Amino acid sequence: MDLVYFIVLVGVLIFVHESGHFMWAKLFGVRVLRFSLGFGPRIAGFTRAGTEYVIAALPLGGYVRMLGENPHDEVPSEEVGASFNAQPLWRRIIIVCAGPAMNLAFPVLLYFVVFLGTTTLAPAIVGDVFPGQPADGKLIPGDRIMAVDGQTVETFQDLTRVVSPQPGRTLRFTIERNGEVLERAITPTRKHLERPLDLSEDVGRIGISSSQPLSVIAVSDPQGPAQSADLRTFDWVISASGKPTERFTDLERTLDRNRGSLIPLTVLRPERVAGPLGNVLGVSVYTPRVATLTPEPGDADGLARAGLESAELYISHVLQDSPEARAGLLVADRIVTLDGEPVRHYTQFLEQLEAGRGDEHELVVRRQGKAVTLRYRLEHQSGTNEYGQAYDRYAVGVRRWLPTLPQADIENPSPVSYALRESFRATGEVLELTATSILRLMQGRLSMKSIGGPLTIFDAAGEAARGGALNYLFLMGFISINLGLINLLPIPMLDGGHLLFFTVELLSRRPLSVRFREYASIAGLTILIMLMVFAFKNDIERQWPQIMHRVSGE
Repeated sequence: MDLVYFIVLVGVLIFVHESGHFMWAKLFGVRVLRFSLGFGPRIAGFTRAGTEYVIAALPLGGYVRMLGENPHDEVPSEEVGASFNAQPLWRRIIIVCAGPAMNLAFPVLLYFVVFLGTTTLAPAIVGDVFPGQPADGKLIPGDRIMAVDGQTVETFQDLTRVVSPQPGRTLRFTIERNGEVLERAITPTRKHLERPLDLSEDVGRIGISSSQPLSVIAVSDPQGPAQSADLRTFDWVISASGKPTERFTDLERTLDRNRGSLIPLTVLRPERVAGPLGNVLGVSVYTPRVATLTPEPGDADGLARAGLESAELYISHVLQDSPEARAGLLVADRIVTLDGEPVRHYTQFLEQLEAGRGDEHELVVRRQGKAVTLRYRLEHQSGTNEYGQAYDRYAVGVRRWLPTLPQADIENPSPVSYALRESFRATGEVLELTATSILRLMQGRLSMKSIGGPLTIFDAAGEAARGGALNYLFLMGFISINLGLINLLPIPMLDGGHLLFFTVELLSRRPLSVRFREYASIAGLTILIMLMVFAFKNDIERQWPQIMHRVSGE
């Protein structure tokens, strides 16, 4: 079946490409002699209106042959006006550009179909507010954002689309809270995002998420009620007083209402699987337990009266042999300050580490009620990523465990406009990534090992098809964009090579000589053959590296 998926994918893209040349040639009155899908011997075909339509044996390309396209073609005098070379230069440029243009436009249709299947989206409801971020103190979990600067907002994606392009600009948020409509002025902070291939962008963020933390607890007071109830850090409370506690806020409300009476709790406790496999993979199982918690009486915060807090800033895992492990950081340590600054959120902790990179850090943690000061530097790593680019980074050797629960999705309020908008966005992103990849190859900043050939496409087509029709369509769009851009490269034998000849003709006001074009075509064909051989070699190395090692004698 993988062969069928491969032939369909390549065949469709070739048909789309050649249809661009064909339609514009017909529109300008140029006679098309042959429309071929594939190269080599003819398998099937028919002739209609003077054009031969052919399916050939090798499905790795195709072509549209027009009257007079080859300088050596003999064109009857009565058909000179229908020959390609007799057309004005602007018409020839359009005909040549039409093929790549179809490949670049086709993904919009494919991605439209893909995104049309998105029937539900996350609502514009605040799940969590990050401390120290612009929304802190202005929005709270559960707020429904109705509009931003007068623009109606229904989904979290709508919210991101409005806020992202406006870092540093104060926005007016209209929210609904407990049935009351309120307004809040919030200024998104500027966040720098690193993307593949050395691309980056600055976006606006207000510091909220659509998901809320689950009710995973940490014992903050070693002498408090939670410790006495035999609760442990990283216990997951799934019910309190007989009611489910899906989110941490559910547990907070239960504790806030309590004034010192007993609360039965059901918790799931993570316990590491014993043995070598459990130690290596870090596998844990969750065992149910029952506890009875009696918070201290009073009107203070319920969590504090119970001796509990969120596990947000508690270390759940320390990588073996990492600088953090060598500095003495332990599981269940609670992060307090980093380089003298109080840490209120794990994301803030990571951002501060990233900003400091190779600097020595002073980390203060709370361990069994006592402050412990540690000093260490992040582990420096360098190497080559999957794009063949060298990277230089600093790795964080600790993890935290705080799963989240998203808000219940709502029905997509405008599926057609959503699909259309997202199809253009996705096409633009893939176009930018592909164009940048080609540029990085030319600059020598991207390894030639990243070039893939037919075997890579064969594997990708089969894998995408097994993942579902939408995955297959998305891959088809990705390869279509690659095909369109590659065909625009100024290499003779490609459409970009023809455009290069036309540009010279436009500047010199006369066509290039037949002999020069023939030599250029031979050079272009040589380059293409070399690229195909190189791509095929990369394919073989990916598929059968052990064979290549034996052949090379390594």
